[in-house]
Amino acid sequence: MIAENDESYELHILKNVINIYLDRVLPKTEEALDSFASKRDDTVWEIATGIYNQSGYKVKFSIVRDIIDSRIEASKIQLLADKNAAYERLQLEQAEEGQRVAEANKLYQNRLIQLAKKLNESGRHKIMPNLFLKVQDIVSDKLNVEQDTIALNSHIISDLGADGLDITELAMALEEEFDIEIPEDILSSISIPTWIWSQPSSSSFDNSEPTACTVGEIVDFIHKHLLERDTNK
Repeated sequence: MIAENDESYELHILKNVINIYLDRVLPKTEEALDSFASKRDDTVWEIATGIYNQSGYKVKFSIVRDIIDSRIEASKIQLLADKNAAYERLQLEQAEEGQRVAEANKLYQNRLIQLAKKLNESGRHKIMPNLFLKVQDIVSDKLNVEQDTIALNSHIISDLGADGLDITELAMALEEEFDIEIPEDILSSISIPTWIWSQPSSSSFDNSEPTACTVGEIVDFIHKHLLERDTNK
């Protein structure tokens, strides 16, 4: 009985020593683990001779081999579990991203529907809803205001709080987005593009004494120039 206990204790210590060594040398990828397994006998010899050289204990090669095989199998199972977990996380992330895209598309469609209703009520069918949404996004970004607060009748200065610099940046952004060139001769002395201003009673968007315009008038102006450009092509 005592001999059996001693043998069990020795085996326990031996497993701990071998596992500590394997913790350092076992690869972390499936390909490298397969390569390690193909050279298992070299590892058995290295461990067995190392134990003998340090302690004088002659360990059976079969015991070392069994412990190594067990660790290799356990490592492969863990790698497979990690791969499955990563795949499940990816699937979840893709599903969440798909849901976010669907919600964004739904919100966009709702904005189009709401805009169409407003345009029908105002009789301004000539204004393209998509054009307004683009202008709305740019105005929101450049003037740092919430999109929901920007309507067709929103006044650039009194409602949205734009100053001279804001108007200049807004004009540049709209030029870039819609490829509209603004000649230097229609810029005011403080570099505020005067096309951003218009006389509400005028349909010609002239360069007379300006009154700050609304978002809707900006959309009308861009729409007019886009139509003219398409017609001249």
